[in-house]
Amino acid sequence: MAAAWKTRPRLAMAIVYRPIDPQDPAEVHTFTLFCENSGRDSNEGHIPDSDDERRKKSGEIITQLTRDASKHHCLAAFDDGSMVGVIRLHMMTIDKLPACHIRALWVHPDHRGRGVATKLKELAETWARAMGSAFMDTNVRVANERMIALNTRMGYEVARLNFRKRLD
Repeated sequence: MAAAWKTRPRLAMAIVYRPIDPQDPAEVHTFTLFCENSGRDSNEGHIPDSDDERRKKSGEIITQLTRDASKHHCLAAFDDGSMVGVIRLHMMTIDKLPACHIRALWVHPDHRGRGVATKLKELAETWARAMGSAFMDTNVRVANERMIALNTRMGYEVARLNFRKRLD
């Protein structure tokens, strides 16, 4: 009977949203792993990064955030101090207009359906507006119905289609 408490749902702490700290290598590493998961979640054929690739990507994030924070922004959601969701943004020019591209968005499965992705996207839009972006741009795999539905609810529209043909 003493173990019964383990089966009860944990009361959710207030989710805290904030930029990741480029001075905290462990936080950047976790952020990098979560970004990698954004590809894994939507593609069954995803090949995981090697430890060397993860270190390189973490280093790139640190460099981007410390050199030019007006072009790169990395937000995370934390529940009780643990990272539970991420969004990685990159300002660029698309169709000759300033645009904010969402490079990665991922929420831990235990926290899905709680509005974490929506809040991360809302915060991303606020940052993009402040940076002078004309629009947000994101890519979603055709099989990722939940993310397609979220984008549609938030007012995103299809701007172009990406076609792929396997050559093997």
